[in-house]
Amino acid sequence: MNTKKIRTPFYKQPALIIFVLFIAGFFLVQHYSKQMLSDEPLVLTKSNTPEIIMYSTENCAYCYITKEFFKKHNLPFKEYDINRSEKHMQMFYLLGGRGTPLVIINKEIIHGFDEREMRKAL
Repeated sequence: MNTKKIRTPFYKQPALIIFVLFIAGFFLVQHYSKQMLSDEPLVLTKSNTPEIIMYSTENCAYCYITKEFFKKHNLPFKEYDINRSEKHMQMFYLLGGRGTPLVIINKEIIHGFDEREMRKAL
């Protein structure tokens, strides 16, 4: 008897395809997020350190870009993952959250990643 194994073609393995697409997407987001951020230096208009709160999700590309903006300019921020905490999910909706990220800078609410608005709020 012939006991030769028949290999399943890679395109018939959904877990492998999903994994490869996830990895490719991750690297694309990292690559393009650096291009989306301007190189213009940040000038803080307020005298105190800004209070920054961000409501995000783990797999949100714009949340990643927003975090990169804060890190690039050495701005301290608090991040709340709305998928991990019911309390933070409720607060997100009370603040008018429709999508992530939702950023609060010095009590000014910014929906989504908008570098111009974030610079203005700082």
